[in-house]
Amino acid sequence: MDQAQSLREYMNRHHLQQEKTQPARMITITSGKGGVGKSNFTLNLALALKSIGKKVVILDLDLSTANIDILMGTTASGNSLADVLHQRKYLFDCLEKGSGGIDYLAGGLEMQELLEIDQEKLLFFMNQIQELNTYADFILLDTGAGISNVLVHFILASDETILVTTPEPTAIADSYAVLKTVRQFTTQVPQFRLVVNRARSYREAVDTSRVLKTASNDFLKMSLKTLGFLMEDIHVQKAVRLQTPFYLSYPHCEAAKNIKQIMYSFLPGNEMNTSTPIKGVRGFFEKMLSLRKSW
Repeated sequence: MDQAQSLREYMNRHHLQQEKTQPARMITITSGKGGVGKSNFTLNLALALKSIGKKVVILDLDLSTANIDILMGTTASGNSLADVLHQRKYLFDCLEKGSGGIDYLAGGLEMQELLEIDQEKLLFFMNQIQELNTYADFILLDTGAGISNVLVHFILASDETILVTTPEPTAIADSYAVLKTVRQFTTQVPQFRLVVNRARSYREAVDTSRVLKTASNDFLKMSLKTLGFLMEDIHVQKAVRLQTPFYLSYPHCEAAKNIKQIMYSFLPGNEMNTSTPIKGVRGFFEKMLSLRKSW
């Protein structure tokens, strides 16, 4: 990148920072088990949001099977949040450009690293993260599947969590396990919204949603909101094989229409809900650090 381009990007970021009045909203996207289409959902939701002018950054935090770049058919440079944490790179040097101009960044670090670094590195890291806070409208955290202490604290530190499941009984059971485990960690009811993926019919999607919502309400005293449904669509697998997001390669397919519906359902709850203050990126990491005491 030449100096002129670097200067233009800096000026663009500075201009965005002056215009933005709200911090980026941190959204954790997770699932009870692997193979339910969580990363594909994350990527295509990001593209839908970008199509209406929202600035979105994906943090690929699934350390075991990080695959956002594979789904886009791109080759990541290997830069990650770990490089920022250890002062090897500036944050904006690590951002990658993917399909449709989506910004994404690999996590590349265990949260334990963040909790054990010295004060100088922590200050540098937090200042870098603050730039991302004013750069984007939404930060989508694509986490690993399953339940762990780290995931629980990601969820508790986020502004909101989207839980992706499928109608398979094992996926439903594992999704409930995520809700139950998180509920055990806090007296406050965390905000979850449910997406049912790969439903073979609208009836199957509704039934899946009803099972989880009823169990959450009866046994966990949680009101689980349904964000939307994604129907089984052959174009999704075609897009995966082409390594192109289906929202771009098959914009008129049923899955793309479903993503649009989910996106429009998603926006009002994030932008019009003034009762819950947005913590933003810096608030997210500060919360993560404060939760360390309870581990």
